[in-house]
Amino acid sequence: MTRDRRSRGMTLVFGIGLAVFASLPFSLANAGLNPMRNTLLWEIDPDRAPSIGAAALFLLSALAAFAFYEDKPPAGSSAARAQRAADPHGVKRRQPPTAFVRNPWPRVFAVGLVWAVCGVIAAFIWHAFAKDSGIPGTVWGDLTTSPLPAIALLFGLWATVNFSLALGAVADAFHRTLWAIFIVVSVLIAILAITIGVVASNILTMSPVAALAVTAVCLIITTAALIPARLFAVARARVTNRIDAAHETRLQSLLTALAPGENLMLHFADRENPAGQILAATNQRLLLAAPTSTGTGPTRPGQVRILDQAHPGQLRGASTKFRPAGHTTSVHFRDRPDMELIDGGPSEADKFAEALTSLATTGRLPQEEDT
Repeated sequence: MTRDRRSRGMTLVFGIGLAVFASLPFSLANAGLNPMRNTLLWEIDPDRAPSIGAAALFLLSALAAFAFYEDKPPAGSSAARAQRAADPHGVKRRQPPTAFVRNPWPRVFAVGLVWAVCGVIAAFIWHAFAKDSGIPGTVWGDLTTSPLPAIALLFGLWATVNFSLALGAVADAFHRTLWAIFIVVSVLIAILAITIGVVASNILTMSPVAALAVTAVCLIITTAALIPARLFAVARARVTNRIDAAHETRLQSLLTALAPGENLMLHFADRENPAGQILAATNQRLLLAAPTSTGTGPTRPGQVRILDQAHPGQLRGASTKFRPAGHTTSVHFRDRPDMELIDGGPSEADKFAEALTSLATTGRLPQEEDT
């Protein structure tokens, strides 16, 4: 309940922030000021203020997928402690910035509506102070005389947010298995945000009926696209959750193989392959292990085999490198060969290598937030 209330509050806060940030370029343009000049402020035509404000509204709305970055519980909360307790020794995998789309339906769909309402309210405030009151028969000119312009603007902003969240759902679905697609879609969201902002700046010059027809169709299409996109992201998340659960089982198998008094300090493995090898550092040794059985149930640990081990005093550090066989994590020692693990997330591999190097040079691991 507390987290739901926090999420609703953040939706409204971001919606108000959307209106405030979009009001800044409108206010400057309405005053005839151009802050882009490095020296003297250059005058611009206040008649362009409504279009500039509308462009800012739609551009920021198109970035909705990234507004709720990670959507993680606050540090120190019970949810945060539970996440930390699930794997206290692992290199932490961050949620993608688009993970918000996996939230319940009401929370996801409320973003577009709340943000659109805030945007429309901002437009009414602008109109009260605008030097250009608009041409009758246009959305801007009839904003205060007919409900159609406000509804058209509402539908347009709502559709833009839904479109952004639909693309965000696609990015979220592939962030674990196909990182390239996640990057491409994320960049596409940013490019389309600029494009939508430029194109939507003309909506205020359209007739209310035409604008309403166009935005209503866009709202229907984007809402229809958001529904399957979110379902796909949720389905993919369930798969990755099962992979993570299998990884936790492998970790428990490793813990049962440790000697009395031996404590696990850090570990790294390819989470996508629960049967793969695992690198680990304890207070007594560095080791490379592999599971030999999966246990008698999905949450019961099996057995692991120690493939290689070294004394902590031999540790020189660790590094990562892209090789034809896969992304390789290497642990370097004095007077003995390296330990190597192929595959695993490049970002997590880099963090693991940095943590081991810190352990070798300073005798301690980095702070929790870094590892």
